[in-house]
Amino acid sequence: MGAGSGIDTFIIKTVEWCNLNCSYCYFYHGQDSSFENRPRFMPRKTVDHAVPKIIEHCLANGISDIHLTLHGGEPLLQPKNDYVWMMSQFDKIDAAGITTHRKITTNGVTLNDEWAELLARFLVKVGISLDGTRKVHDSARVDLAGRGSYDRVIRGLKTAQKFGDKGLKVGTISVLNPFENGSVIYEHLRGLGVKTINLVLPEANYVQPLEAPPDGYAHKDLAIDIFDAWIQEDNAEVSIRFFQDAIRAVAGLPSYSDQFGFAPVNVAVLETDGSMQPTDNFRACADGMTELGLSIYRDSFDDLYNHEFFQLCRDQQLLVPEECSGCKFLDICGGGRISTRYSEKDGFSRKTVHCETLYGLFEHIETVLDKRRQEAAA
Repeated sequence: MGAGSGIDTFIIKTVEWCNLNCSYCYFYHGQDSSFENRPRFMPRKTVDHAVPKIIEHCLANGISDIHLTLHGGEPLLQPKNDYVWMMSQFDKIDAAGITTHRKITTNGVTLNDEWAELLARFLVKVGISLDGTRKVHDSARVDLAGRGSYDRVIRGLKTAQKFGDKGLKVGTISVLNPFENGSVIYEHLRGLGVKTINLVLPEANYVQPLEAPPDGYAHKDLAIDIFDAWIQEDNAEVSIRFFQDAIRAVAGLPSYSDQFGFAPVNVAVLETDGSMQPTDNFRACADGMTELGLSIYRDSFDDLYNHEFFQLCRDQQLLVPEECSGCKFLDICGGGRISTRYSEKDGFSRKTVHCETLYGLFEHIETVLDKRRQEAAA
């Protein structure tokens, strides 16, 4: 490995269970069932072993900045004293000369004042899962009793936003769900004061296909409608990374979105039992696919990085599906994220199940950029 190569994103699965039961969840409703046999919470000894190995990996590979993301399950179910202790252990990484960018992905249901203060204290950026209006959100994001979670999530979002003056940065994570018009979803999120919006394609493939959209309103239509609403507002303070990366890609500039197929995915996942795995997306492909037999108690992150399966994440841009040959967006998409290409018969050799959405969005962006160039030249 040369300088600067290696793993730069570490997903820490602090909690292996959840208080919601979202219908599209790849973790609990995907193909993988390994969560059933793991501890519900990450013990401190796992973190004790992980921190020095993160430092070792980064120093050996010239990595000076890393992302640490607390994930689950639902990470805010973690005991608060364990969270505070974990943050103090992560401080050791910074003390070694490696800057940590700390994040948490939460459903927001239990996000109260005490949690918001703790997140702000340790400069942890917060991504709250909110799909849009009550209608679209509650169509999928329900609790274990089947009740919608919208009201509780909004309460958590508003609580977090109160701590903005204490340095707490809050955004939303919205799975594209064509249950509501995109312009309505965008206006709703903006009406809640959200300026950082992360749009996520549903985790799907040929084994776990996309659900048929209601009334023929497809994911492509939803993405384009949200894009148009964002462009129309023309507010530089509003960030939608999915679109920003797509614009850069269509314009011929470097883009590193992990939702397209040409970005190497240097992501390590650490499970509650100390298992070291590649990115979670493969859970939607086959049961046990991410089980590489590696453990933080005996292996290094170099062992994970150099594992044959991990190379699929690193080098997916080299695995171009034959059916994508001749596509004008091949240099942008590369066939799509590799986990979304999986089928039992053909492995990862198919094009992404999101082809229609990505192609339609790229083509729409291309038209918008061409129009703006013509207006600028006139």
